[in-house]
Amino acid sequence: MEAFQVFDDKLERCLLEFQKFDFSPEKAEILGARINGQSFLLDFFNRKILVSNQQVNDTEGRDLTPAVRVLLLKYLLMCPDRIDETTNRLVTFREFSNAGPLFSSFTTNTAKIIENTFSNNLIRLKQQCARLGGTLVETASHDISVRFRALHRIPIILNFNDRDETLPANASFLYHDNADRYLDLESLMVTCTYLTGLLIQTEG
Repeated sequence: MEAFQVFDDKLERCLLEFQKFDFSPEKAEILGARINGQSFLLDFFNRKILVSNQQVNDTEGRDLTPAVRVLLLKYLLMCPDRIDETTNRLVTFREFSNAGPLFSSFTTNTAKIIENTFSNNLIRLKQQCARLGGTLVETASHDISVRFRALHRIPIILNFNDRDETLPANASFLYHDNADRYLDLESLMVTCTYLTGLLIQTEG
């Protein structure tokens, strides 16, 4: 089955499940969302998204892929009963339980693309990160370390070292250790593939 059809099917199932979702202030507070009638208003990489049991829409009318719509519904559906605190320990995607089968695809569609696109082009990467509202993190270990917020409970750190005389460029994405309490692994992968797409996108 084609990938887009898979996400179309998942989107339909998530919307059906979401019809029973509790639009409570407690849920909104946990997820950093706002209740708007029978919808939740979410911030997704600085985009305002309205989620209801009928649809998932960008408030400015910009397109959302089925994969992103599923991701946003999963974020709401997986909401824990209370805030799942993080130790602020940063982990790779591979460190999450059962992430092994997805890791190769994750790396191919995220870190490898960043390495190939921005090798010997650190200034351009910094410009792109700034354009997307990334926050620089002080580090002595990387040429650039930037924090993005996919969702209120899903920050993402991009670390990048440019190529030098002996080593090729290297990129890695890190999550907080509790990210898999708020999103399933497939959706976590989509957050980074989406961010990668934004970073390599030409302005226009």
